[in-house]
Amino acid sequence: MSQHHIRITQDSARPVGELFAALADHNKLNKVFLIPVRRIRDGQPDVNGAGSVRRMGPPPLGIEETVTAAQADEFIEYRITRNGGPVRNHKGRLDFAATERGSQVTWTIDFEAPLAPIGRALELGLSQALKMGLKRIA
Repeated sequence: MSQHHIRITQDSARPVGELFAALADHNKLNKVFLIPVRRIRDGQPDVNGAGSVRRMGPPPLGIEETVTAAQADEFIEYRITRNGGPVRNHKGRLDFAATERGSQVTWTIDFEAPLAPIGRALELGLSQALKMGLKRIA
């Protein structure tokens, strides 16, 4: 298995609370990824918090991601828990910070792929999708 790492940072004029809310709400992530995204299991105590599950993409092909930890206006951690295809041990984290001009989010993803060329292609494609998606909501 080859190891891969993605790190994307996006500045926003929005206050950190607004940016966090836009990226924490599973049912609004279709604006970032331009594919269907829907919360299929509520977290506790926040419906989009730890334990919540989202499906990304149309069933039955969509992947499922589970939020493993979250702290409002600070961070969200998640992992792929179903239908990850060739990707293994996919873990993502979004870190939020207030800035003089609004806020900033840093999205990091670590994952493994069975072959380095597959991993590099996924890394490139996912990086581009995240960059474009974050610009849409910033």
